[in-house]
Amino acid sequence: MVIASKLPPYRTERTYFHSGRAAFAYLLTHRVRASRVFLPAYTCWSLVSTLQRRFPDVEIVFYPVGRDLRCTIPLEVDASDVVVLIHFFGYANDSRLPRGSGTIFEDISHALFSRIDYRGDYVFGSLQKIARVADGGFVNGFYNPQYEPSRKLDTWLRYESTDWRDMREAENMIDREWQLCDMSSQSMAVVMSMDADRICKQRRANEEFLSAKLGVGRALREFNPDECPLLHQRLFDATEERDSLRIYLAERKIFCSIHWPTHPLVRASQVDIGDAIWLEEHSLAIPVGSDYGEAEMEAIVRCAEAWQHAGA
Repeated sequence: MVIASKLPPYRTERTYFHSGRAAFAYLLTHRVRASRVFLPAYTCWSLVSTLQRRFPDVEIVFYPVGRDLRCTIPLEVDASDVVVLIHFFGYANDSRLPRGSGTIFEDISHALFSRIDYRGDYVFGSLQKIARVADGGFVNGFYNPQYEPSRKLDTWLRYESTDWRDMREAENMIDREWQLCDMSSQSMAVVMSMDADRICKQRRANEEFLSAKLGVGRALREFNPDECPLLHQRLFDATEERDSLRIYLAERKIFCSIHWPTHPLVRASQVDIGDAIWLEEHSLAIPVGSDYGEAEMEAIVRCAEAWQHAGA
């Protein structure tokens, strides 16, 4: 045992970055050199754009995702391949993984508070998806990156924002340019103060309320007891019906999103993307964040009922 006034600093089992895409880029730059990266055909554009911007020589390959979010991942890949497994919307993704070769990246951006038995070689994610922070991404495990310099103007704009237009422009800024840098102290303070059990309990209560009471469309899937919802995904038989409801809710200050517009690279790929496009065209993501309670969920239900009575 050493007794001294100065000792090496403590280390934590998570390394933080400015964004989820920066965490993803760190792994591909400093931990694994990939020749191909396999992504789900149903995916956020940020992972695709990260590969295009930072790794133009890496081949991007897509694998099919069903309407129930089950993935058909190639079971035979090369040792230099990386397969990205995403836990969509808080659900635990139990899809079969390749045997033996390849490296598995597990994206838990949507499932940060879900209890999941991680199967990947590396686990990473974005904190902005489920936490009310201006920036933040992470890789599980202690690393010691030499961060790139950045003014982090998108983070500054989020803190200065007064409405959705500012927030949207901040998203546009990070789409155009970002660095492999650290997250802000404000965001770190928020993350460290979060009560994960309370957040998960409220999100589950909100999602269960909508599943039981919302009389339009149908829920994508039920959540298991160990899963923490990111959003309530509602499916509709017709795109026009979904879009009509979305506009009606937005006019009453209830803003829902669509996950995800299909990336042009996905559309140009040779993989079966029929279910991914169907989900894009027929799903509506309704907020169930822990900032809201039963009163807000009841307001959503009432607005949906009024939309129905008005002739949808």
